[in-house]
Amino acid sequence: MKELLAGKEPAHAGTVGWDATTKKATVTLGKKTIALWIGKSAATVNGVSTLIDSTNAKVVPEIINGRTMLPLRFVSENLGCAVAWAAVTKMITITYTP
Repeated sequence: MKELLAGKEPAHAGTVGWDATTKKATVTLGKKTIALWIGKSAATVNGVSTLIDSTNAKVVPEIINGRTMLPLRFVSENLGCAVAWAAVTKMITITYTP
């Protein structure tokens, strides 16, 4: 497992796991666990099946050049983060408040 969102206190740290057999990424932060599978448009959030993007079934986790890419907005928002997009600067700001 790799550390995610490391803060000054261990309570703010999360983990990311990878199962190569099932091609499943698992992201955990606090009491939230998100499981996503490569090429699938649904994930589970605390065991509940959830569409990654209800308006676009093409939004799925992918492996690109050997790297696993997860839908940033879906993962961030389901971990309780606020996501803001600034079109002018093309910058994404993710804010987590425990």
